[in-house]
Amino acid sequence: MTQESNYKPQREVLDKVYQWCVLLKIEIIKDRFLYLYCLLTTSAIYALTLYYSFPFQYSVNTYFHTLYLATYSAFLIWCTYYYLYLLYKKEKRPTKRFLLKLKSILLPLHQTVAVILLFLTLGVVFANYTFLKFIIPVINPYEFDHALAELDKVLHLGLDPWLITHYVFSSPWASLLLNTAYNLWFFIMWGVLFFFLIYKRQPILRFQFLITFLLTWMLLGSVTATLFSSVGPCYLELLTGDQQFTPLMDTLNAQSQYLEGYGGLSLWALNTQNYLWQAYENQQNGLGAGISALPSMHVSIAILVALSLYRLNKTAGYLAYAFAALIQIGSVHLAWHYAVDGYVSIILTILLWKLVGRFIARFPQWFN
Repeated sequence: MTQESNYKPQREVLDKVYQWCVLLKIEIIKDRFLYLYCLLTTSAIYALTLYYSFPFQYSVNTYFHTLYLATYSAFLIWCTYYYLYLLYKKEKRPTKRFLLKLKSILLPLHQTVAVILLFLTLGVVFANYTFLKFIIPVINPYEFDHALAELDKVLHLGLDPWLITHYVFSSPWASLLLNTAYNLWFFIMWGVLFFFLIYKRQPILRFQFLITFLLTWMLLGSVTATLFSSVGPCYLELLTGDQQFTPLMDTLNAQSQYLEGYGGLSLWALNTQNYLWQAYENQQNGLGAGISALPSMHVSIAILVALSLYRLNKTAGYLAYAFAALIQIGSVHLAWHYAVDGYVSIILTILLWKLVGRFIARFPQWFN
């Protein structure tokens, strides 16, 4: 009798663990298409590295540390914001209210673990994208820049689009504003991505965003970028000696030097461009490495965010579309892209969004 009573608590613990594992399994099965996508693409890329000899190593953990820092920072920012919000509202017991809110977010635990697993999966996806972007010139040497530059002139009445943007946004402060928006894109992307990872009220919309998001990085950022291999205005002279965008780079450098006189401000895009070029020259596959112009992933993701947020809230959607317009302008203004890079991104992203939406509508039982 005593022996049976000793085993009873153990059985209860095992039962709870088993039930927890079952619940976690259910969450994983719900997101099976995301995991399957990661498995297939990672396997294909790994097979590619076995077949071809590349001058740099493929690694799946390139973004894990960045994901950790981004998540940790976002969590601290949210905690600070929410606690200050409670103090502002003069909550009688702010600490207790804060802890209850935290508990509601982190529990049930199996859902939190499922989100962490998805984040790790996305880390692998981003590592895959970075590797594929880095090997673009190995597979298809850069050759489309001149064609894209000429197409830009054809579409803009014989003018280089950057002349138009620098006429409208002529001051160094306007360039800094566009650069700030361009850098802010990173945080908006992560914020919206994290939101849709945990947002379960509209599973159809959630999956439409997440699947389109993943396919965009592969089909646009890797496949299309390889087919139309190009480096963009900021690297054209460095790569080919063509100086048609030298006036643009001179303008940006002059504006950055002007801003340095105000508390050490600068156009950060120039430093980032230099970092990517050094990584390209030294064959270093790392965080954000790789050079590619068409299509613009900044514009693509900005449009995807706008399409998704508009379905949730029209006001948020309009703001997101306005932000996407700033990203398109900034991509040209800061010499990252040809204007046509963004136009192609907009068209292909909307097309992909609609195709994924139709697929989900055709098989809704797979996504509920």
